[in-house]
Amino acid sequence: MTGLFSKIVLGIVPVVGTVYVTHIPEYLDLAVYKEQYLALVLALLLISTFLTVPATKGASREKLPWYDAVLVLLSMLTGGYVVVLYGEITPTLGYLMTHRIIFAAIMIILVLEAARRLVGWPIVIIGILLILYAPYAYLLPGVMSARMIPWSRVLTNLYLSPGSLLGIPLGVAGTIVFSFIFFGRLLFSVGGGRFLSELALALMGRYRGGPAKVAIVASSLFGSLSGSASANVAMTGIITIPLMKKIGYKPHVAGAIEAVASTGGLIMPPIMAATAFIMAELLDVPYPTVAIAAFVPAVLYYVAVFAQVHLEALKEGLKGLPREDIPSLKRVMKQGWFYLIPAAVLLYCLFVLYMQPSTSALYAVGTTALVSLFKKRTREIVMGKAWTILQDTTRGLLEVGIICAIAGLVIGSISLTGLGLSLSDALVTLSG
Repeated sequence: MTGLFSKIVLGIVPVVGTVYVTHIPEYLDLAVYKEQYLALVLALLLISTFLTVPATKGASREKLPWYDAVLVLLSMLTGGYVVVLYGEITPTLGYLMTHRIIFAAIMIILVLEAARRLVGWPIVIIGILLILYAPYAYLLPGVMSARMIPWSRVLTNLYLSPGSLLGIPLGVAGTIVFSFIFFGRLLFSVGGGRFLSELALALMGRYRGGPAKVAIVASSLFGSLSGSASANVAMTGIITIPLMKKIGYKPHVAGAIEAVASTGGLIMPPIMAATAFIMAELLDVPYPTVAIAAFVPAVLYYVAVFAQVHLEALKEGLKGLPREDIPSLKRVMKQGWFYLIPAAVLLYCLFVLYMQPSTSALYAVGTTALVSLFKKRTREIVMGKAWTILQDTTRGLLEVGIICAIAGLVIGSISLTGLGLSLSDALVTLSG
């Protein structure tokens, strides 16, 4: 029963996100606050975390522990309160009500616990320190000092204010990042990742140190469509690392090359890491502007990695792959050219039509699903594994979404105390 419930929750998140991003509530004349949507997404992410990620490593998930069941119920309660009653909450946002303070404390604890399970203690400690800073800043000296703010106001502000937990970072995760993760998961589920790997192998496999150069090209292509270093390694590394070891690269060198090449995907347009989308929101500039600015540094990054790999191959006397291990470029393109269509649609929507990134990504999702229907193998994947793809999308969003929630708490605390302005004034003074 627990397994079925977790599958349902994981699959619902992309459906809810798609409905909101495509403005379906507006077409139905339904007034939905952005904070209501974000509260729903956050609640679903918390529930998904407590259902699928154990409190301790190695713990069994065959049966849901009682404490995780309690956390799931609390996530429903604190998230549902905002979703259902935010229209009534908004006019009374400045009122300090006991139940809101209690819900706020519970929600913050839930977010911190989810972050601990997904990411680890460092980001949790940072979050706790910044939350504690708000009520105790008046005790600190110099620029770190701020007016005394009672705990009740701090908690209420962090929980309900549009500039805190339900602010820009979570908004970016729940709309833009979600859409691109959805696109990436669908594209690679129907074979897009394999096509990019084979394309890189056909282009670079025959050259000196070929598999390492394949890793660089494949990772740059994959990274430009995923924005995730870990997903990049998982998809391309299973092919490139064994090939690098086969021609003579030491195992640790092969792993390092793949890791460095995959990390570059975070700054390779059109799809970069979540921080690029947050940057665009904070600077109030179109995302294509940020992507264009990142293009040259990203290319230089890969040129530098490529040069280092080539020099390493010369030093070790490594050759390219045998001809029989290299696929024909003509065959690769003939079998997978249609995977380029969704990427072209994404680029056209972003850089020509200047559409919103989230909408552009969903157009690419629709295009991917459409072109996949024309081949039996990909059609069977789309039709038969649709719910699995939705679940994978949510799993890919869990870590980013919860980190963005922590970032929202940090931003809320800094805004509430005026620390950002104080530090800015101090830096201006120091600069003369």
